Amino acid sequence: TTLVVQSVMANQHANTLSARRARTQPQQAGQQLGIVSAAVVNIRTGPGTNYPVIGQVTDRTKVTVVGRSEQSNWLHLCCLDTSIDEGWISAEFVELTSNNDAINRDMLLAALAVPPTPIPPTPMPHTPAERSATALATNGSDGSTNRGAGLPGQGNFGGVAAQNPLTGLPLATGRAAQRPMIICINNDPAARPQLGLSQADVIYEYLMEGYGITRFSAIFYGNDVAAIGPVRSARLINYYMGALYDAGLVCSGASDQVRYALKHEAPFPYLDIDLDDPSNSRYSVSIGSDYRTRLRTSTSGARQWLADWGVEKSPNLRGFTFGERRDGNPATQITIPYPQGTGSAVSYRYDNSMGQYLRWLGGNAHTDGNNGTQIALDNVIVQYVTHEATNIVEDSLGSTSIRLNLFGSGRAIVFRNGVALNGSWRSESRGDTPRFYTDDGQEIALKTGRSWISIVPESYTISYQ
Repeated sequence: TTLVVQSVMANQHANTLSARRARTQPQQAGQQLGIVSAAVVNIRTGPGTNYPVIGQVTDRTKVTVVGRSEQSNWLHLCCLDTSIDEGWISAEFVELTSNNDAINRDMLLAALAVPPTPIPPTPMPHTPAERSATALATNGSDGSTNRGAGLPGQGNFGGVAAQNPLTGLPLATGRAAQRPMIICINNDPAARPQLGLSQADVIYEYLMEGYGITRFSAIFYGNDVAAIGPVRSARLINYYMGALYDAGLVCSGASDQVRYALKHEAPFPYLDIDLDDPSNSRYSVSIGSDYRTRLRTSTSGARQWLADWGVEKSPNLRGFTFGERRDGNPATQITIPYPQGTGSAVSYRYDNSMGQYLRWLGGNAHTDGNNGTQIALDNVIVQYVTHEATNIVEDSLGSTSIRLNLFGSGRAIVFRNGVALNGSWRSESRGDTPRFYTDDGQEIALKTGRSWISIVPESYTISYQ
């Protein structure tokens, strides 16, 4: 990569220096690295296109970020070249990274609101044998672990028997010796219809940073699925979700601090396709060039990864409670007010002949790209979870991650059989899949089958009739 410097008057550059520094928000945890993601990008004397151009950087140039503009849409760079000490670049054209694990861990622990503990980073092994050895060294041959900052302890639920703990349906022979798999799936309009959602056991839906669009995390256990995707990056919620289901997690990238959490703190295995399968030849496939839609995986690919790394096992998982329940308030139509601007608003209609809820997304029938069928659910669950701001930067615009802790308790609405049951949810330990209770303390049994769980903030009003 090269840096082409255009000369400007030295006094013009000096006159703007103090003003630029005054507008800079200093990094709380030190410098951050970035990589230019466009062919040629201008470097300017200040944070805006009205400032003079003093140089240019080309695609894949590494830059050092020392601050941001007040709106976080411009990045303050230093150490560019011997002839230019600093400048500003539009955040739109920089992918933020970091090679400083200490910074990542400090920021992560601050986001998790737990005191630091002296757990050194675990380097990622490269070969299947090394990965297996590392898994045993980290987790112990008995599956014990010293990981899990900010998480509750592991519950003692034992292994899985003949019944699927996520659906209540019978398990195929040999499945009880395997763990569930969580796949991060894009919900950008360009990614629709997604692949494989109609065959997932449980799907989580949650708001992304900026509160403008949602993302899915689909949990696969009972079915074999040949195409799942488009696979996208992990979020902080996946740190809690993987521990909640004792699952393997498959995503494509993450912010530095979330990636650190999943690679070095999480008590479950994490496949980062960007790092662990960059050629997309063993656990994933790449189709086309659009980052929003190109990556896919499969249950066989994910199982191959778990086998290669030596981390396949029967999950220590309580499982949902299933049973009959006919009481409740009529609820044949449901509306969940996710953002309409990105087509994320959700509605359901109960089909009495099917005994299931049919799903709509952005006003359109939400279908599975694998088979063209509309997604149908036996249980629709709305789980109210506190949405907490963190200092973890998730994108080039400076939007920060939302902490969605799936452990604890809160309000909930369970929809099944065309009725609504208002109450609460509770998860107290790792492996303690959510339990649901009516306001008078009776446990709400789910209907046998597939469930969709929408994580919403306390401010959301769910409409149904």
